Amino acid sequence: MQTLDQAKSYYRRVTVLDVITVMMIVGLLFFTNGFLLSLLLIVVYPFSHSKILVSDIGDKGAKIWVRKMDWDFYRKEHRIGILMQFKAMRGNAVHVKRI
Repeated sequence: MQTLDQAKSYYRRVTVLDVITVMMIVGLLFFTNGFLLSLLLIVVYPFSHSKILVSDIGDKGAKIWVRKMDWDFYRKEHRIGILMQFKAMRGNAVHVKRI
């Protein structure tokens, strides 16, 4: 497991599991009790990860698996929102001075 360099800008990558889960949520809406199951998936899925796949904005080909708690700390330090974490935009991260 690798750690994140605070001086670099990272973004979260969408995994196959993310895509399958979104498809399941949409697909369950077509069934009678599917709304409740979709709601359950929406609530439980974000908490089910232990690792997050991220990439450096400068090197999009390199994929790094990091712990979810490290990614959450990085997001808070760089003021990256929940929905903005998937966008690879240069300059969206605020560089924090190390003391």
